[in-house]
Amino acid sequence: MKLRVALIVLLTFLVAIGGVLVIREDAAKPHGLTALIASAKVSFPRVSPTSVSFDSTTNGWVLGTESCGTRNCLTLVETSNRGRTWATKSLPAPLLADADRNLAGTAAAIYGAAALNVRFANENDGWIYGTLPGKVPAGGVDLVGYGPILWSTHDGGRTWRRVRLDWTPRDPSIFDLEAGHGMVYAETMNRSFLVTLSSSPVGEDHWRIVPTEKLYLPAGGALPGGSIVLSGSHGWLVAGNDRGVSASLQLTASGTWVTWTPPCESVGNSYAVPAASSPLDLVVVCQMGGFGYSLSSSAPPGATLGSNWLYFSTDGGRSFHSGPELEPRNIYFDGVLASPGPGVVVMSRGPGGVDNLMASFDGGRTWRVVYRGEPTFLSFTSPTQGVALIEHRVGVDSMIMTFDGGRTWRVVVL
Repeated sequence: MKLRVALIVLLTFLVAIGGVLVIREDAAKPHGLTALIASAKVSFPRVSPTSVSFDSTTNGWVLGTESCGTRNCLTLVETSNRGRTWATKSLPAPLLADADRNLAGTAAAIYGAAALNVRFANENDGWIYGTLPGKVPAGGVDLVGYGPILWSTHDGGRTWRRVRLDWTPRDPSIFDLEAGHGMVYAETMNRSFLVTLSSSPVGEDHWRIVPTEKLYLPAGGALPGGSIVLSGSHGWLVAGNDRGVSASLQLTASGTWVTWTPPCESVGNSYAVPAASSPLDLVVVCQMGGFGYSLSSSAPPGATLGSNWLYFSTDGGRSFHSGPELEPRNIYFDGVLASPGPGVVVMSRGPGGVDNLMASFDGGRTWRVVYRGEPTFLSFTSPTQGVALIEHRVGVDSMIMTFDGGRTWRVVVL
């Protein structure tokens, strides 16, 4: 009985971290748990994913790292069959030289605040963007600087071209990049330390600054960031940090970006990025009160300072109404949120101090754990198909997918 229990624990651990257990039977060898573990082969995913992008339900791309000798190297893989098989794609030599440099025993692509992302609009047009550390100065690594990275391809990843946005500084400045409806948009910081929105047709590198009102960065607080959400011909942009939203815009069906009131402004202005299941249906998490705010008179009945509530919009973000409170009240919401359909909410939640992927299919009234592991990214390509990146406590990152609207998930072998 003890052997059986121990085996079950071992199998549970291996499944949780995405490993595969292969048991070889050999009658000539001693039996028991020690012999079982000795004969077991644990296989971890070849690629540790850092970013994923599906441009359709069949075609997807994953950017990550894989072992190359004694270190990790940047790699890009593609699927054309909904994630069943993956093929390695080439990356430009200058990008690999920057990303694979050894910094204190770690590849530059995953060193410190480095962050590289992949986005594809279709099977041909894609971008790799983010931040990489600069050269290590003499005397140590504490003064490593970070700079923006942007590469584009228009032939399905066969060739890549480095793109330079002249208005961005040398500091980490690319907050987000998203493509949809024939255009690609980049949210960046400019040399005047304001937020700039720029755009290009997806099939070419013809970037221009989008005329908007002034978009301010937050005055103090944590490092600023920003997000772009697109759904059909509509879109939403926010910028800010832990002190709240400092800039927000909405993309209309006419193709213009206009002033937009962020959904949490009236209850504390907490930094919140909406999840869109359609151009009209949005969901967001609002924290009651924010940096230096008291409980607002606009808060839902029964709300307490610091509590988190779902807010819904059915008119494209022009107005929001409060939904259920997220229980328990002391949970921390880290911003991983998606909605594959109206009333369906999938998000990272941490009841009991452990983050898991949880889902509600009745507008947030009831919840259940749909995958045990801490999500760092979550997106739906269709009402039924979604993808998430999971960070495990043992240091192994993995990718999972759902094909039933978030009810069940499975590990994808890269």
